[in-house]
Amino acid sequence: MTFFMKLREQLRNFIMTHEVWVDRVFKGIITLIALEVIASGFGYSEVLSHLWLHVVIAVLCSLVPVSAMALVVEIFLILELLSLSRIVALVAVVFFVVSYILCGVYHGRDYQNLPGVTVAYQLHVPYLLPLQSGLLGKANEVTTVICGATISYYLKSVKDHAPQLLDSKDSISVLDILTEGMVTNVMFYVYLTALVVMFLAVYSIRNLKIAHSWLIAVAVGVVLEFLILLTGYLLTARNSQIPWLIGGNLIVLVIGFATNYLVLDLDYNRAQKVQFEDDEYYYYVTAVPKIRLAQESKEIKKITTQDTAQLGKGGKTFE
Repeated sequence: MTFFMKLREQLRNFIMTHEVWVDRVFKGIITLIALEVIASGFGYSEVLSHLWLHVVIAVLCSLVPVSAMALVVEIFLILELLSLSRIVALVAVVFFVVSYILCGVYHGRDYQNLPGVTVAYQLHVPYLLPLQSGLLGKANEVTTVICGATISYYLKSVKDHAPQLLDSKDSISVLDILTEGMVTNVMFYVYLTALVVMFLAVYSIRNLKIAHSWLIAVAVGVVLEFLILLTGYLLTARNSQIPWLIGGNLIVLVIGFATNYLVLDLDYNRAQKVQFEDDEYYYYVTAVPKIRLAQESKEIKKITTQDTAQLGKGGKTFE
């Protein structure tokens, strides 16, 4: 256990010491992954499919805030959709604009969830973003989760109907995609409910005054989301999606526990209940100390020329 504590302290010290570069590298890698996923999942433009272009954009995004990085990814996604259909891209723009308005009204700040849930959906882990927002964000982020989930399902519906859109003989319209893929699609509502319930469960439980609240929040959130989506897949006879659901939730569970490991350092075994008073109130406080490793004490002995001479007289030699 001590090994993992030391490892965590070393990681934290490294991140704090090289905070600027760690932040830039992280944003660059995330952007590159997002662009590669979009290009492989919605690769309708040959121009936007080049790896060197993705690398250049990722390097530039490493120098800007996360919100600007999310905006660049959204623009890249819309340009991909333009190669498929102008009206499809226009509807996507409307979704993004409305989402930004709603996030502004309800003070949601995790703008990366808007394109991020779509990217995570392509990787079969769309519930990763609601989990992280529930652990690290505020209640307002439910808006970004709802908007991100809606956009991701619209784009999933577009991808499913892409062959029909590319076929000039087929007369399918965006209205048909919205109707069949979302409005009358039971799985859309199941999917949206699962992500929102997961966020609310994680956010609510991690704020409870109980031991290991973050770990419990991660476990409960993943289980609830899994059960809701599993029920939806079984009711709609989409059994082929169940293995992806199981694998994706295992990955999200590990990431959630890793987040708790890196962010929190509370020692619940040494928790104490403290009571004190002033002129007006009695106070009952539960104090949970942070884990602190004892600093290794090293004794340094300074050898002078006089000590060396005395050692020589004693007949002792050192090789």
